[in-house]
Amino acid sequence: MTLIDTSAWIEFFRPKGDPLVKAFVRDLLSIKQAAYTCPVAFELFTGARTEERDDLRSGLDLAMRIVLLPQHWDSAALSNAALRATGINLPASDLLIAIVAHSKDMPLLAKDAHFETIREQVLPELKFLSPIQP
Repeated sequence: MTLIDTSAWIEFFRPKGDPLVKAFVRDLLSIKQAAYTCPVAFELFTGARTEERDDLRSGLDLAMRIVLLPQHWDSAALSNAALRATGINLPASDLLIAIVAHSKDMPLLAKDAHFETIREQVLPELKFLSPIQP
């Protein structure tokens, strides 16, 4: 199972999205190894146009939804505080997504450089399906 970040889902649904990311997501969906988590769904639906929502729902219905647990929130809050103390400010949702991937021992598919920073600063064990590309 692979946790797919918002950035990769966006590439997948975008008509001219990154072909490599689109292929990864398509292949994961076809073998039932795709997962997403609550912050990903929130970000996707928040940014989707009305006419895109049905396709978005259909795509996510093919993936496993990983529900956040209290310890995910706690760990993300502590990580965020530690990062901010060093002057690094990252989106809280990215921290939550990385922590869920790590806690479930899932590789993360993303096209967002924030995750490389998270791995360097907080979660050196975080695994990626492919190299993170900004």
